[in-house]
Amino acid sequence: MTSSVHGALPQLLLIEPDRMVRSSVTSVCRGMDLAQVHQAATLAIGQQMLQAQRMDAVLASLAEGEAALALLARLRESHPRMQMAVMATSANAAIVQQLKALGIRRLLLQPFKIRDVVLTVEALCEVLPLNAAAAQ
Repeated sequence: MTSSVHGALPQLLLIEPDRMVRSSVTSVCRGMDLAQVHQAATLAIGQQMLQAQRMDAVLASLAEGEAALALLARLRESHPRMQMAVMATSANAAIVQQLKALGIRRLLLQPFKIRDVVLTVEALCEVLPLNAAAAQ
């Protein structure tokens, strides 16, 4: 089980328009005690959730295109150590370059295997104790 500095599961914000994908990721994370997942169907809802509650990591869909990249850029500015990963149906070299510039090292191409989600969430959460301690 992965835990944060406070002994609780890391708080993961999942921003994904597809309800089936949200449900699958959430149930895998819950079943494996990887993270406490907070779901948002849109970037706007995700942004509201980020303002209302501290999140340790974000797994966001790029379905909303430039708006998703803009949100990730704002997050990187305000939370430079926040762990972030993205999901997309495809990615060209320009998108990959933008993601690298934002410090996003994980890109899940859809459709993905549950194993890939587990590895991604584990990678996001494994460095959280250092980040949480540095933020305090």
